[in-house]
Amino acid sequence: MKPKVIVFLMMVGLVSGCAHQLEVKNLHLYEASSLRTMPKNFSIGVSTNNTGGNGRTLVTGVANGLAKYTGNMVYPYNLNDSQKVDLIAKVAVKPEYNGSYWNFLINFPGFLFWVPAWNGYVYDSTYNVDIELIDGVDSSVISTFTMPIHMDIRHADMDRTWTEISWLEVGAIALIGGIWFIQYDTDVTPLLEREIKTPVGDYIAQEIAKRVTDAGFVQKVENRKAGI
Repeated sequence: MKPKVIVFLMMVGLVSGCAHQLEVKNLHLYEASSLRTMPKNFSIGVSTNNTGGNGRTLVTGVANGLAKYTGNMVYPYNLNDSQKVDLIAKVAVKPEYNGSYWNFLINFPGFLFWVPAWNGYVYDSTYNVDIELIDGVDSSVISTFTMPIHMDIRHADMDRTWTEISWLEVGAIALIGGIWFIQYDTDVTPLLEREIKTPVGDYIAQEIAKRVTDAGFVQKVENRKAGI
């Protein structure tokens, strides 16, 4: 086998191991600090129009987070359902994903120093989470608010790091790849949603519980059930 072929195969093998696992640099900013006390018979229904792959995973995380406050959780909740709950939480997630111009430099001349592997490509996402809290009995609105969730992301896999074989030629592959890789990599989305599902879901659930409690709604429900 020719030496050039051997070198090529060695480089391809090396590059195939070059990846940067998903890293959310600022995930620590979205951690639930404590649980509010709520009666176990307090029922919550979570309603959403989000579908799979379009923010639904995060809504599921919110529902799972709320389930830690009560033993009576209904998800997904249909607003026309005959099953009544004390609180209806309408959750709408509007995701937006972006690449970065830094990815050009990371790929070229960054390929010379294997930057895509040890740093990862730079992405960011914003989840604007619109929440409406509704009294499940009389349909009155308790609170409406929006929680913007900003994620600072690093990630690289073989779909992009293969351009590091530019080591074998003059760098044209990395140069062209760098231009293309400015864009967001959609392969990151399912990885990201799984990563943030529980911590961010708990964080949003904590805010919902806080607002419901501070508004006196939990006590209102308790009084209603006691016939007061």
